[in-house]
Amino acid sequence: MDLTISRPIRIFAIVALIAAIGGMGMLMLKPKSNPAPVVVSQDASAAPAKIIPKLPSETASHSSSAKPPVITSTKPATSRAAQTPTVTVAKPKPQPVLVAKDGLPIALAKELRTHQIVVVSIFDPQSRTDSVSYAEARAGASEARVGFVGISLLDSIAAGALTTAQPSGGLLPSPGVLVYRRPDLLVYRIDGFADRDTVAQAAIASVTATPMTGAGA
Repeated sequence: MDLTISRPIRIFAIVALIAAIGGMGMLMLKPKSNPAPVVVSQDASAAPAKIIPKLPSETASHSSSAKPPVITSTKPATSRAAQTPTVTVAKPKPQPVLVAKDGLPIALAKELRTHQIVVVSIFDPQSRTDSVSYAEARAGASEARVGFVGISLLDSIAAGALTTAQPSGGLLPSPGVLVYRRPDLLVYRIDGFADRDTVAQAAIASVTATPMTGAGA
């Protein structure tokens, strides 16, 4: 039996051996295909919130079940009575009484209620002489302890009432002094300037003196 290997077979065997050695080398040089997994830890609180979109059918069901909003009107209800303006008629203020029932100026009438004798000084406030006469008449009334009233000739109401009450109906003296006794009797009249002593004597004498003719009521 001839064990001699032919040349073609030897060549094939050598090529196969070389191929086998090359394959083993390729397997050794190939990198691993399954690297170790890397685990990354993440804080749960930092994770973004998931947005779950609603389906059209779900939105429609919520819209149909929700109650319609109630609209409340903020406009106050106005009645016909409230629309009608209220007209307030102011009552006239009572005018001060300047003349008493007996026709004398109210200031003189008040003094006669508290004094039996009242000295009345007639004066013009624009005259310097009348101002001195006024001061003297007031001082004389104080000495006689009687009432005192000053009547200005510029006071048309008081001066007019006192003029009407004069017995002769003439004008008032300027300056001058009138002495009245309760209730409304004119006892003395002094035309022109009179000092305090003259006024005091006239006031004291008026307690028993006869009233002037036609004076009083």
